[in-house]
Amino acid sequence: MNNWIATVDLDLMTASDNDLLEVVKLCATHTCVKIPNQKLTIEREAEIVKSFPNPYVLFTPDSPNFERSALDAEGYIGLVSENSIAGHKEEMLWHNESPHARLGSSVAWLYGEQGMEGSTTVWNNTVLAYADLDTDTKEKIKDLKCITFGNVNHSVARTDENFKNRSVYNNVPTPLIQTNYAGQTGLFLSLHQFERFEGMTREESLEIAEPLFNFITQDKYCYTHLWKDGDVSLSDQWLGVHRRLEFSKMKHRIVHRATFDYPVQFNFLAI
Repeated sequence: MNNWIATVDLDLMTASDNDLLEVVKLCATHTCVKIPNQKLTIEREAEIVKSFPNPYVLFTPDSPNFERSALDAEGYIGLVSENSIAGHKEEMLWHNESPHARLGSSVAWLYGEQGMEGSTTVWNNTVLAYADLDTDTKEKIKDLKCITFGNVNHSVARTDENFKNRSVYNNVPTPLIQTNYAGQTGLFLSLHQFERFEGMTREESLEIAEPLFNFITQDKYCYTHLWKDGDVSLSDQWLGVHRRLEFSKMKHRIVHRATFDYPVQFNFLAI
């Protein structure tokens, strides 16, 4: 059921540039890669992420603690801590890292440095789900474009006042059907970040989007990862969503998160 996940036995501290390229290729072909048993220094981790295009940094001017991911101003990996948007023990609902809204978000990187016992992330694979859609549905959705937004309240199962009014709308319609560098075709649909389809009302859009999202997030298209200290994951943000289950232990949990783009030399379709 979950053989679409790629597991790599590699020491990232000593991995060559070619090794890293092969890992990211696996992300494009499998949508998700896990690399266990790492002991990365923050300098090496930053070096790896910065070796790919558009390593992403996000600081919002209204709140220095609203730190979602990536490299800080000095080139180090941003910590997802108790003071950040992801730094809490509540469930985080299905979401992606909004690759449509900015450069450098095709791939999401997570490194569980310590305190990971009890943490669970679920990834889904829309390539497999799209392949299983019936012909009529594929025809119905082939030209649809999503109007989406990055809204904290729709990604996090909490209603804290501090996290309201932080919606960033993407007014550029994004095709629902996506094909990545490896020629993998799936769906770009995160219901908790979804507003409507172009040319439709929200009500009309949800009549299509809700059953479609329920279909693509069935267990058979999902992989559940029980984190261990030292685990690294890479996931394709165009062709899948992920969620984090609630966990009880927060103290001393340190997760590093970054996003970057696929290298331009990954022209799989020309091979």
